[in-house]
Amino acid sequence: MAKTVGFISEKGGVGKTTACYHVAVALHRYYNKRVLVVDTDYQRGGITCRLVPSMIENFRSGRVEGATLFDKYQQLYSDMTFDPFVELMSTDNNIQLLPADPRLAQVAVEKMPASNNIKENNRRLYRHLALLRDILAPIDDEYDYILVDSHPELSDLLRSVVFACDYCVSPVKLDLQSTIGVPSAIQCIQEVNADMEMIQAALHEIPEYQPTGFSGAIGMMAREWGGILKSTERAEFRRLKRTCGVFDTYITEGDGLRQAARNRCPVYDVGGTNAEKQAAQFRTLTNEFLTRCPQ
Repeated sequence: MAKTVGFISEKGGVGKTTACYHVAVALHRYYNKRVLVVDTDYQRGGITCRLVPSMIENFRSGRVEGATLFDKYQQLYSDMTFDPFVELMSTDNNIQLLPADPRLAQVAVEKMPASNNIKENNRRLYRHLALLRDILAPIDDEYDYILVDSHPELSDLLRSVVFACDYCVSPVKLDLQSTIGVPSAIQCIQEVNADMEMIQAALHEIPEYQPTGFSGAIGMMAREWGGILKSTERAEFRRLKRTCGVFDTYITEGDGLRQAARNRCPVYDVGGTNAEKQAAQFRTLTNEFLTRCPQ
């Protein structure tokens, strides 16, 4: 049975997709794990286009062909019989992908059919919250890890991501403007867990729910001086460690990741001193990831 891990943040530009992508590749390449990546970042489909570069044309046209995650939400909104089948893609990195769909921006629980019956309304709210988990359930045994990249916002779609996950991590830049987003991510997890307690109390027929855990923040695009974090970033790192929890391993800023992004390949495949340093950091981070998000 796969462990599902969400990469979440309400703040954009913090390296969330970069972290998810490189952990996914490292899990397969260095630890022989079977990995599925689910992309729910509908705005740019960053990890979708990184794993399958040709998909950029779908985001330009505003539509992804086939049975996508958005189509499953449409089934709910139309009160149709739910079919969990979605079309997955194989990638050059031997990772399976459920691609993003630009239309996921339209996902909102308010589109669910209404009812005058309170219990029925709770059932429908639960089906919306559980949709991603219900899609992944039939294929769960085919993978060791399912990684979910999310859109940087607090939304009904993110709540479905949190519900589907065993763990969540929150990539973050080590500055005050970015790190304040970590408590918001934790609060979203806590609210989903609390809502499920209330739904379970009202609807005894729903399956037992294991609360989603927060495994820590991940420092991204960090700056060093003499091999240690600069003083302001070191202070933010310590604050995160004290208040929210943070991975011991952080990823430094540098040309290696920028070159990898430009070439649409992992930094493990890029030459140069900086790329080798960042590749080593991601391998160490992935090893820590396996400890913090165990199978």
